[in-house]
Amino acid sequence: MMYFKRKIEEYSKRPEIMEILSEINASVQVKPLDDEPFFVKVSGGVVEINEGEMADPLVTVVAKSSDLIKLINREADPFSYYLTGRVRVMGRVLEAAELLRVLLRGAK
Repeated sequence: MMYFKRKIEEYSKRPEIMEILSEINASVQVKPLDDEPFFVKVSGGVVEINEGEMADPLVTVVAKSSDLIKLINREADPFSYYLTGRVRVMGRVLEAAELLRVLLRGAK
């Protein structure tokens, strides 16, 4: 989880990312297959990451930690990982795909 916290802190220093996030209210539950679960909440430009599980996230993402890291580092295509089953996404998948599209546009 520490890796993910560092990445969020890096993103938080980028004005173009924070401008996008200021308009988003979402929560993502992450369940690494080989690590403890954590969740990310975005609300009004504030991003927080916490250990454990939350009630009613927008989506739940399940994958190996190494695959999650590749996705965050943009070393892998999220849609091909989803289609091949390397990452499972449950919940409001279409809304999550739009959130991902917006974030990836800002992360270039």
